[in-house]
Amino acid sequence: MQVCKQNIILTIFFTLIFHFSFSQNIFLLEKPGTIKNYKYLENDHIRIKIISKDTIIAGIINKIGDISIIINYSNKISPDDISIIYRTRWGFTLLQGIFFSTGVPYLAISSLNGVINNDSPIVSKETLIISGSLIAAGIAITPLTTRKHKIDNKKWRVKILDFRD
Repeated sequence: MQVCKQNIILTIFFTLIFHFSFSQNIFLLEKPGTIKNYKYLENDHIRIKIISKDTIIAGIINKIGDISIIINYSNKISPDDISIIYRTRWGFTLLQGIFFSTGVPYLAISSLNGVINNDSPIVSKETLIISGSLIAAGIAITPLTTRKHKIDNKKWRVKILDFRD
């Protein structure tokens, strides 16, 4: 009897968790004919360019409705109004951060070491070349950190998947 009650309670509990965790709309960016897609849920960050005002809107998706999304509680945008979706490439962003976080401290530590040891050139030529190259590589990677997906319904398209009752 006790085991039966526990099983019923657990079944109800997991059913409710499953229902509430998956019953939300999804804003989908997909490449037709392939399995490549990106899903946006409520409270995800998005950066888009819209056709009507030719402006870039970036912010948090507050609500995904049946026919539109609301960004930053003020911009109601239909999928037909979107011309470009910008996605951050995490690999290039990580690499850029590594280059910056190694180049600048390397120069600072080497300079501090030169001051402490009373070296005649405080920073050696090799140190400037190495740290400058790391910083320049971080700057050069900047255009690669963001990818543009042009919405033309041939290469990329957007949809709103409605999973609510």
